[in-house]
Amino acid sequence: MFLILFALFLAGISPSFATKWLELHPEKVESRSQVIVLGTYNFKSKQKSSKGIFYGRQFQVEKVFKGEVAETITAGIDSNDTGWAEEFQQEGGKFLLFLEKTKEARFLVPVAGPNGMVQVQDDRILSGHENFYGQILSGEARKPSPSKSNEGGHLLEVLLFSLIGLITFLLIIRFLAREKAKSY
Repeated sequence: MFLILFALFLAGISPSFATKWLELHPEKVESRSQVIVLGTYNFKSKQKSSKGIFYGRQFQVEKVFKGEVAETITAGIDSNDTGWAEEFQQEGGKFLLFLEKTKEARFLVPVAGPNGMVQVQDDRILSGHENFYGQILSGEARKPSPSKSNEGGHLLEVLLFSLIGLITFLLIIRFLAREKAKSY
């Protein structure tokens, strides 16, 4: 009886994720990536969840090596990588991210977890394969696209709905005024 109760208790506990990523050749990481950027995570930003082990954080893009992205994007990070990544950034580090789209998330995630998170400090590659990743880092880079502000879009929506409401209100008043005039 005790074992049955214990098994039921364990079944009710929420699952935890543990990951072990296989190391990929840097050529494979680059070929799988749809976006390659250099920048830093904003660990104070609100995290976005996904169906997998990644969650999204704001990522401030400094340079773009592949793809088209804005100055601030949502980039995935493995929940097990947050601690060391935040410490690394506090020491002045940046990440060269190799990002891809997946079915599990609505945002771009690093190719095979830490394989797509190359550590950069003082314009030097620290996480291995220095020659390969160094060529990308020293290659031609673009500035990110200016961030599109949604504030103007929301203001336009508010003005549009207000105008529609005002016109509807005036039409109702006019209709009621005509009906009142006919009733005398």
